[in-house]
Amino acid sequence: MPRARGWLWLGLAGALLAGPASACMSDQSDKEVAEGKLAIVKARDAAGRIEKPYILTLAKAACLDAGDPAEKVKSTRKIHIFSSEEKVHAQIAAFVGKSVRVRGRPFAAHTAHHHAPIVMDIAEIAGR
Repeated sequence: MPRARGWLWLGLAGALLAGPASACMSDQSDKEVAEGKLAIVKARDAAGRIEKPYILTLAKAACLDAGDPAEKVKSTRKIHIFSSEEKVHAQIAAFVGKSVRVRGRPFAAHTAHHHAPIVMDIAEIAGR
């Protein structure tokens, strides 16, 4: 019995040292933050036409909680970013090849024009 308690305490200590699991982003929030390295990639849409989306590669995997369970993303290290705000859209290209922090509204990819499991309409971009 004492040996079993020792293993139990060891397991509990390991869980505490590991820290809390990071929460998933929510498709209901426009203030979610992601950090990673920004690149332009060559991709194709459903008709085979070439597109050049901005892809943020994260240092560690992210997940997405969604109102629709079918749109949840369990884990990805890639986020397709864009901005519907003209001023922010004009800033994105200057950050290609750099580590950045973005803030915006994530959602699950749902068209052939989305080139990562999570897509984010960003309202802010800054270097790290």
